[in-house]
Amino acid sequence: MDLDKCVHAGEPEPAALDLLDRIGCDYIELSPSGTGLRGFGYGENIPGRRGRLDGVNVELYASKRYLTVTGHPIKSGPLVPLRGFSEVAHAIREATPQKRTEDDVGNPLYSSVLFCGVPPASTLPTQEGQRNRRLFELARWAKGARPEATREELRAIVQEWHRLAEPVIGTKDFSTSWAEFLTGWDKVRAPHGEVMGGILRNIDHAAPLPTGIEALGYGASAIHLVRVCRALQAHHGAEPFFISARQAGEVLALGHKEAALMLRALVADGVLVLVSKGAGKVASRYRFAWSISVQAPK
Repeated sequence: MDLDKCVHAGEPEPAALDLLDRIGCDYIELSPSGTGLRGFGYGENIPGRRGRLDGVNVELYASKRYLTVTGHPIKSGPLVPLRGFSEVAHAIREATPQKRTEDDVGNPLYSSVLFCGVPPASTLPTQEGQRNRRLFELARWAKGARPEATREELRAIVQEWHRLAEPVIGTKDFSTSWAEFLTGWDKVRAPHGEVMGGILRNIDHAAPLPTGIEALGYGASAIHLVRVCRALQAHHGAEPFFISARQAGEVLALGHKEAALMLRALVADGVLVLVSKGAGKVASRYRFAWSISVQAPK
């Protein structure tokens, strides 16, 4: 965690300390300039996030960046799992206008946040003959993740894709893959995640939860997952909806293993009913089953 311009005359702003406490950080130190704070901890597959929250400029990331360890701690506890990271990352996303500046485009963090460092494994070929199809899947994914991406941003992700795919593809020239990606980009009519994205944008996080949910004692991430599943059910009507642990993890900014445990807890508590268990690339199907007649376990 990197918080800028929040230390004045050696005194951190209370809002900055509150934010790091909210994340759950036990090791905090001054930045090299002495005007900011750095916090460190653990998390599985934590995605980057940058923005402004509670009047504090904050950047959260776990890859493609580095921080200088100054050895000037103001809180010298151990490195611990950052239990509040997901909730704060979500709050930053909600509080920060979704627009880019010229500084963003040239910032390495922006690129790592935009495409999470590497293309999804599902877009990479495993043998010769798959290149064209997988490039189209890459275009679907990129167009769903950032439809307004610049040509430079797209070139960067295709270059990384080409580097990873080169050992198994027959055509080695990057220009060919680049041209075919651009052709696929223009042909994409159903970007990856478009339906899910629309559903997520319409969730009212201030709306009251179904009666009895709060009594289950869930944290912010699980409550967010409850709202997501409820919105998916509303979108699908009486039919069950699909959601995989990886999809849930992406939505919650958590690792897929932790997201899978949360889905299992929702099923155990009667919030969801598992209609069919997923296998391979097919996600599990659920129904949102909670009603006021369902009581929290005593």
